[in-house]
Amino acid sequence: MAKKDATNLAKKVAAVSDSTKSLSKEIKSMTKVFSDNQKVLLSMKGMIDTLIDTLEQIQKQSKQINIIEEDNQRLYAGLNQVRAQASMITNVGDQANRLQEQVNKIIQTQKEAPNPDDIINAVSESQNSIQNNTHMIIKIAQRIDSIKDDLAGISAKADKTSNIESELDKIKEKIHTVLENSQKSSLESDFGELKNSLAKIQDDLTTTVSKTDAVTHIRGEIEKIQSEVSSLIHRADSTAFVGEGLKSVQSDLTSFKDHIFDKTNTIDQKISSISDLLKRADAASLEFHKKADSLAHDVQHIKSVTNKASSDASKEIVALLKLSEFQSGIRITSESKYGELKDIQRMAEQTSEIVNLFDKVSIESQQKVSLPQEIRQWAISKMLDCADKWEIRFSDLYSVLIGKLGKELVKENIRIAQVRDIFGIRGVDEIRKELGLHESA
Repeated sequence: MAKKDATNLAKKVAAVSDSTKSLSKEIKSMTKVFSDNQKVLLSMKGMIDTLIDTLEQIQKQSKQINIIEEDNQRLYAGLNQVRAQASMITNVGDQANRLQEQVNKIIQTQKEAPNPDDIINAVSESQNSIQNNTHMIIKIAQRIDSIKDDLAGISAKADKTSNIESELDKIKEKIHTVLENSQKSSLESDFGELKNSLAKIQDDLTTTVSKTDAVTHIRGEIEKIQSEVSSLIHRADSTAFVGEGLKSVQSDLTSFKDHIFDKTNTIDQKISSISDLLKRADAASLEFHKKADSLAHDVQHIKSVTNKASSDASKEIVALLKLSEFQSGIRITSESKYGELKDIQRMAEQTSEIVNLFDKVSIESQQKVSLPQEIRQWAISKMLDCADKWEIRFSDLYSVLIGKLGKELVKENIRIAQVRDIFGIRGVDEIRKELGLHESA
């Protein structure tokens, strides 16, 4: 019995030993499986962490893409405005060119037109010559008046001239009698008597007109009478013109006087017409200069407006390009994993420069083109994110923001909720205390 028990016990012990061995093997295999599972879990944890980081990066990139899309939309809107203004500037430039061509034509016309100084000199010379002619006419009129006086003296001696006419009548009668008598001897004797009578008449006329020099042509008429009488030997019918020659003297004087008066009236009319012409020329020249000055003023005004519009548009384009450059620089700096306080200082300086640039453009163009508030809030938000990422103290960040941007800009554009999420309630309390914000902010 004891052997059987011992044998059974030995068998049981052997069975337990075998089961223990198999159990230890299983435990070892299970341990190995667990270690493998632990490695798998660790690798899965690394993958999950990587996936989480990737998702965070994707979220950040999606936000950046949305921001870029918004910036692009604003930029496209600004470019459309610039294009519209560019077409307007082109039209204004074309109008300015056309006006410049018209001004050049007017200047060329002024150059081709006669010089007003030459016209004035010619008119002054004409006036001088007219004055000289007037003086001469006055002298002639005085001379005619003296001739009138002399003729009055001559008319006072009308008795002698009547005697001359009677003598001439007698001569005519003798000539008729001579013509009736055809004897040559009697003709010669009668012509001798005629010559004596004419000589006497000539003497009487000479004494009558000796007091005047202006009627000396009467002597010529008398001489013509003598020559005509002497030619009666050959042409007896020419004696009929003797009386007519004396009558023509008075008619010539009358016609001469009328001619002088007509000339004087004509000269006066020409002087008045030249004076009117000068007045009209002065008025036209004055009107032309007024129009030229007005046109030059209008052209200058259009040029100034065009230059101002072009300058404003170019400044706005430069400001938009600077804004795009500023946003790109802020994004590049904020995406860096490592940074210092001086990087945030540089970001604040860039923000201050772009704000001042837009304010300057707004003042110069007299239009409201200031930097949008969203851009300012975005820049300050990026600085807060960078301070959180680079583990910069809030007090240092706050001193940089106030020093570079000023209290007013920070007060209007900082987000209290973002400060609470990053720096906690202490940062919010410090912001509210320093900037004087209310609890509702």
